[in-house]
Amino acid sequence: MDLRPRSVDLSKVPDRFLGCVPSVSPEMPFVPRLSLIVPFQRNESALETTLVSILESRTSQDELIIVHAGDYEDPYELSRDEAVVLETEQNSSLAERLNLAVRTACSPVVQVVLPGTILDPGWSEEGLSVLEDDSIHAVSLAIRDATAERIIYGFDETQLPHRRLATSPNAVAGPLLAGTMIRRRSLLKLGGWSELISESLIDLELAMLMRTIGLQTDVVPTPRMERDLKTAANAGSPFEIGKGCGILACAYSELPDSHIMIEPLVRRLGHLAWGLMNPQAAAERLGWVLGVRDRSLVRYIAQRVDFSQHAFDAPVSLPISATAVTEGHSEMEYGPTKQRKAA
Repeated sequence: MDLRPRSVDLSKVPDRFLGCVPSVSPEMPFVPRLSLIVPFQRNESALETTLVSILESRTSQDELIIVHAGDYEDPYELSRDEAVVLETEQNSSLAERLNLAVRTACSPVVQVVLPGTILDPGWSEEGLSVLEDDSIHAVSLAIRDATAERIIYGFDETQLPHRRLATSPNAVAGPLLAGTMIRRRSLLKLGGWSELISESLIDLELAMLMRTIGLQTDVVPTPRMERDLKTAANAGSPFEIGKGCGILACAYSELPDSHIMIEPLVRRLGHLAWGLMNPQAAAERLGWVLGVRDRSLVRYIAQRVDFSQHAFDAPVSLPISATAVTEGHSEMEYGPTKQRKAA
């Protein structure tokens, strides 16, 4: 399939998108510098808002990939000229959809743009500039929270393994999914986003994985994108987040390079008692207390870290994708594995 933008017949483009078409000569070879991945998450209005924002502000060197699980009909026929539209199996997870899009992407850098996100003009320039340094594998893009007067820079490194947001650019463990700009090959070597954990924690787990094997993440402190972080479609309940963080903590705490430690049981119970004054905090702490006793991901995380480390240490880079699950362990496999739907 030819992924290059073709010449556009403006008479067939909906009025809503007129003026948003990038100017690209069909004779020039298209080598995208950035692949924008937009997963459909059941909210057509949020998706449309983001697509308009992208089409208004992207350059001719930006590739747009929309991925869905059979529930997006492409009403504006963007797949004809403006985007690659991928369809996964109906029950696929968010991580599976994102990983398929990463394998399909043509550029060396990918960025996740979740529905509901609004991008400022020139939003990508600083992040791409940071990635000109080969030692940087990912960039955490600052996000203006649309529901609060605050700027979020990623995950708070001082609060790991809890899912706490960083309000300062000086202690960021990794980017939120909505603020992720990452080298495609690095992400493939990491095995992509984990397909075995709650989708509300796939970004936190990826940050912990990168931190464990020593991959450097930098921060773009100037916010050039806006999103409602409170009502994010992939946000789980406080109990689910607490338990998921506890399970990840249990697994990563057994790896010395993760620098993840679990506090003693007495302290955990003390935090739980304190949290009873706040129902949400109590639910999260209860989930955490249960989660840190759950060893279901210990072997999987150890293998995931080991595989990623070997992938980066390998002298020869191979084309890799990240969807095979063997004996409960998400491994890398070679070649396409998912249904692909694009013009």
